[in-house]
Formats: sequence, structure tokens, C-alpha cells
Amino acid sequence: MQSPTTMTRRRLLRNGCIGVGAMSMGPAFLAACGSDDDSSSADEPSTSGAAADSVPAVSLTPTTLQLSWTPSVQFGGTYLGVDRGYYADQGLDITLGSGGPNVAGNTQTVSGAALMNISGGDNVARSNAEGAALTIVGMQYQRAPGTLLSLAEKNLVTPESLIGTRIAVAGTDTPALDAFLQYNDIDRSQIEFIPSQYDPAVLTADQADSIFCFYNDLPVALGVQGIEHSTMLLADFGFNPASQVYTVLTENLVGEKREQIISLLRAEILGWQDYKTDHAEAAQISIDMNPDAGLDIETQLEQAEVQLDIMYSDVTDANGFAWFTDETVEENMKLFADLEIAGASPELFDRSLLEEIYADGPTL
Repeated sequence: MQSPTTMTRRRLLRNGCIGVGAMSMGPAFLAACGSDDDSSSADEPSTSGAAADSVPAVSLTPTTLQLSWTPSVQFGGTYLGVDRGYYADQGLDITLGSGGPNVAGNTQTVSGAALMNISGGDNVARSNAEGAALTIVGMQYQRAPGTLLSLAEKNLVTPESLIGTRIAVAGTDTPALDAFLQYNDIDRSQIEFIPSQYDPAVLTADQADSIFCFYNDLPVALGVQGIEHSTMLLADFGFNPASQVYTVLTENLVGEKREQIISLLRAEILGWQDYKTDHAEAAQISIDMNPDAGLDIETQLEQAEVQLDIMYSDVTDANGFAWFTDETVEENMKLFADLEIAGASPELFDRSLLEEIYADGPTL
């Protein structure tokens, strides 16, 4: 699905890493930016002197996208977009902010440090209840991936089976897990929360009975290691909030910032369109762009395949990647009301940017 204007990684490097935010790229990738001249041939046309002066400089707008978690192929479409120059093509000098167990993505957007962040729909609603003014403009996942992972011998597969157990959960995920328990009438006092750095070793070391995670990452990692395990997908028990949502400041939906947000969404969509068929390449690129993240190709390839079914659906086929329906909004309003999140209204979701982007059809 690569267009004639697409920048390959080679072209990206030869242009001084245009469009790549150094924040998320490892030293090996940055070193490549400075070493490309060594391979230049004496037969290549010179770009010095008057010839170079005649080429106008490309002015890119610095733009930060705050990711929701640490680097992996979970963000494979984004990495493909960087690798293929889609952000630069949209006029953006992109920086990818790495997330993690202690990074509050909504705060990054509220503070202005990021133009957009990837979050959970219920987390956005809670942030607004606490005084923020955020709007959801797209949805990466068509189904919530929140999962409780346990070893097969524990076999924690229903909400009731959690009573009297220890759950490892990262600080930023605690509100979602609290909400799931509340939604299923499980008394929070009957469960012990263990602070987690998102490491399944707490299970094999018997420091926790289960760990809160995405079903497309830690279960995959255990499976690759041959460790038998059980999973409880929270969506199977009624907790299916909009997930991995593109979140922006409401005030930025007008004026120049709106156009910048549309450009960012376009680049994201182009990368994720490619991912649907090129997810194996995305797995390798995820490793190449994050050399210090400890990623291995076997796990990344498996994860890249597993997450396809939560990112693409009949809805995205008909309307385009990141689309959400009126029914999705209604379901989330009911969920937020059940969770007693104050002030949540349908205006939390704004589909107008996607409608503009997909005016000519569901594929860019």
C-alpha cells in the first residue's frame, strides 16, 4: 500500500532523519543518521554550492504523540508510519513519547507536552471529571484488550475466582481494574493489589496470583516461553470501554491545531493501514527502532498477529481505521454511568475529524 511519495527507511536516513523524534529512537538508529554519508559515491550528483541553495528547506512542525505503553509492536503501525515517512509527508517532525506503568498520558496532553496521547476511554472520562477538557477523536482498538493473566494451575477465569487473591497491577491501570471489579460487584477489599512493573515474573515467583495486562502482550510472551497460562478478558464480563483512544485537548479542535491533529491522524492511519498486511515487517521495525527495549523477534511476530482481530473489524473495513460508531458512544456512556463517572457525555467523542479524513472512502 506504499504510495509513490512514501519515504523508505533509506530515504529517511539520507534526509537527516526527517520526521523521527529522537525521544523514542535508540542510539543505533540515531547513529545511522550520521553515518549515511560514508556510503556516498563520487559519481552521485553533488548537493553542495548553488545546486543545494536552489532546493528549498523542508519546514516540519514539531509534534509529540504520547504512546500509552513501553515500545513494542503494539505500536507497530506507528513505527511503520515513521519508517515510511508518513509523518514527514504530513509536515510533521514526530516525537514518540514512551509510556509505561508510571506515565500518565492524559497529563502530557493537558500540559501541552503532547499534541495527542493514546489512552483508555474510561481514563479520559475520569480526567475530565477531575477538571480536564479532553476529547476522543479516534479509537485504535475495536475491542478492549484488558486481561487478567494467571498461571494455568491458578486458572483465574471469572471475576468471582479473584476473591482472596493477589493481583499485580501498574499504578496507571489501577482505576480500570477497580472499575472492572465494581462493574462485576466484587468487593475490592477482598482482593490485594500488588504494585507491578508489568513483569510476568511475579507469577512464576508466586508474588501474585494474576497480573493485569493486555491480552496481546504478556500472554503472548508466556506462550512463546512455553509457560501454560489462563486468561480472563475483561470485555467478556461486560467491561469493554473504548480502548487505545486518540485523545486531544478540546480547545485544539479549532484553528491551526485542528489541522495539525488531522495531519497526525492521517499519518497514523496510513501506518496502520499498512500494518494490516505488513505486520511481520512492523515486528522487525519495532525492534530496529527500539534497540534498548529488549524485544525479541519471535514474541513480536506473534504479538503482531494476535492483535489484528482487536484493531480491525467490519466497522473499520466499512469506514476506515480508528472509526467508532454511535453505538460505541452509547455503550460507553452506559458504562461510565454505571461506574458513576461524573459529567461524561456523548460530546466526549468527536468523529468529525475522521469524517473529514475519510470523505472519499475508508482507505487513504
